[in-house]
Amino acid sequence: MSVQPQGMFTSDMSQDELIIPNMDDRQFESWRSFVEEKLGTHFPLDQKSRLQSSLTIRMRELGYNDYDHYLQEVSAPLQGLGEWLVLLDRLVIGETRFYRDSNAMALAYLVMKSRLKRKKDRNLAIWSVGCSSGEESYSLAFLCDSLFKEIKCEPKFGVTGIDVSWGVLGKGRHAVYEQRRMTGLPRAWKSTYFTQLAENEFQVQENIRQRVCFAKQNMRDISQSPINNQDLIYCQNVLIYFRNELRHEILNELGDRLALGGVLIIGAGEALDWSHPKLKRVDDKRALAFQRVRD
Repeated sequence: MSVQPQGMFTSDMSQDELIIPNMDDRQFESWRSFVEEKLGTHFPLDQKSRLQSSLTIRMRELGYNDYDHYLQEVSAPLQGLGEWLVLLDRLVIGETRFYRDSNAMALAYLVMKSRLKRKKDRNLAIWSVGCSSGEESYSLAFLCDSLFKEIKCEPKFGVTGIDVSWGVLGKGRHAVYEQRRMTGLPRAWKSTYFTQLAENEFQVQENIRQRVCFAKQNMRDISQSPINNQDLIYCQNVLIYFRNELRHEILNELGDRLALGGVLIIGAGEALDWSHPKLKRVDDKRALAFQRVRD
């Protein structure tokens, strides 16, 4: 005789029939603390519905109808690791697209162009922090490639994208995207940088894929990253998910990893009360950016 684990529905009940109650404040605080300990990201109270939605989708798939019991499974020292990796993808994957912030990308292009004029070796090192499924990293690579074509030089650049989720990194490496993800791209880039595989499938061309690499990195542990001496660090719409103190620690690490003259571009409002002794604010209204001016 088998015993049904507490907090799970019976085998004759479909996922659609499973009733999962709303998360109460105590459960929300337990889950919020757990996720913050794991990732460093913070869910304020006004994002309770977002966290609950991500959890309930996965709970339905597994048959759990109790947030406490699912938390016990996910937080188990060894057994919970596999399930945490699956849940992680649900928590961090958001809707994104190529060339998402055209103003920030325009500033990134000017930074790259300025760096090339000043560098004898004519190469660029770009870091895409919180790259998700790769659209941002490849957008930066498109900018680099078009710039080298403009100045009629052999392309010498590399873009490194980091994210905490193996799932989104795998999508980035595969580099196959739906048409809707390409909304906003300059029209010429669609034919220049993509190969159409099917009616609604486009893959980034190999010559660009070879210049973009992806690595797993928790931003909370960014101090452990070996990446350094970057011409451009692009970190948009990621820092808002961290508490202010941790956000400043991450920004300090990113600033230290810029080459002299390199620029850090972040999302508007993500670091209004932050400063770094080696960096100065870039006077440009298109995006919030800081340039390294001291060794």
